[in-house]
Amino acid sequence: MADAVDITLPACMTDVWQAPAPAGLALAGVAIAVLGALVPARRAARLTVAEVLRNE
Repeated sequence: MADAVDITLPACMTDVWQAPAPAGLALAGVAIAVLGALVPARRAARLTVAEVLRNE
């Protein structure tokens, strides 16, 4: 939008994200997803086949 009206914005207004921040956020998202899936997966792994078929 700044280019459309021929103005230049200072770098502090346009350079919002530095490289480590998005990488850290992505890794945190993956860690949260893994931890969130680990509990139900471990619980399902402990069930016997008979229990699973009975609950279906």
